[in-house]
Amino acid sequence: MPTFEFIDLVLFLGISQGVFLAATIQIIKNKNKAANRILSIMLVLAVFMLLGRMIFFKFLTIRLFQWSILIDAVIFIFGPLCYMYFRRLIFSKNDIFKLPLGHYVPIIFHLSFSFYIFSFQVDDFSDKLSSGYFGLPFLIIEGAGIVSNIYYWLLNAKILKSYIYKEKNHISYTQSLVSFLKFFQITILIIIMVWMISFTSKQFFDYSIKFINYNSVWGTISIFIFVIGYYSLKEPELFRIPFQKEKSKSPQRLPQDQIILIEKELNYLIEKEKIFLKSNLTLRDLSLQLNTSTHNISWYLNHVSKNNFYDYINYYRIQEFLLRVENNEHHHHTILAIAMDVGFNSKSTFNKAFKLEMKDTPRNYIKGLKVA
Repeated sequence: MPTFEFIDLVLFLGISQGVFLAATIQIIKNKNKAANRILSIMLVLAVFMLLGRMIFFKFLTIRLFQWSILIDAVIFIFGPLCYMYFRRLIFSKNDIFKLPLGHYVPIIFHLSFSFYIFSFQVDDFSDKLSSGYFGLPFLIIEGAGIVSNIYYWLLNAKILKSYIYKEKNHISYTQSLVSFLKFFQITILIIIMVWMISFTSKQFFDYSIKFINYNSVWGTISIFIFVIGYYSLKEPELFRIPFQKEKSKSPQRLPQDQIILIEKELNYLIEKEKIFLKSNLTLRDLSLQLNTSTHNISWYLNHVSKNNFYDYINYYRIQEFLLRVENNEHHHHTILAIAMDVGFNSKSTFNKAFKLEMKDTPRNYIKGLKVA
């Protein structure tokens, strides 16, 4: 009779949390609903993976093994779902983004193979399994699963890189969700690498690495999806930008008189209004203030000021910080408090911008003032 172990408790908690998150994410109003629908599907699939593993190890039979092959179709849909999640989450006008049917060909083949497996009677299947009859198909399926997940990881890395590049021309602050998506990519890459090592060791060297195998890899991925779910509840907002590539701008996009007008009005907003003090300032906010398009402002900053929006705004935040230090505000307030007051939204962003501009850390810079 199967005994209850600690791992069963862990799996049970994971399953229950997955169900809870899949339902809760759907009731968040007006917060990335299209992306969260995909995330809920991923959570449900993760629950099935954990539930399947829980039952598989406790009540393993030949028939159950056949069912586990069917459940393993998840390895071919995880990548496409992650890609759709990224596209819907970080790019505007991608709420209904769907992948062409060609992306689902591998999972169709896997399901066909699973139905073929079910055509065998239990005893016949057991004999063929023992004789190594399914060795090559299993090798091809797992190898194809690795290749598929690497492919979609690369797609996600490409669009995330594109987003981060464009982000600096649209917003003046850092987003914690972007940092999390980087962490997500790094974690998935590590898991895939471990999976590849386990696969290569087992299939080509007939050596099984303890605690590193197909089941542990997909158990880890399933639990990691729950982390994504929790983070989506905690940090639901993300500034989204167009996915389409912007058309190349001619160096003569703006006539000289309009350039002079934008420069004059922009200087007023910076020097008099101190618009950079707004921590969540975006390019659109600035374009509305100047009564022009975001493309015109972006062109002006890139071609005239030789800067992106992010660095341009943070330059003036640093200058304001330096002015306040000169006025000895650091004697009455912490460095972080002053940094937040001049428009930065995090300590890491401030430190990075300050070091880029002053070639020193804020603390060392202030210490240097005391010595002088």
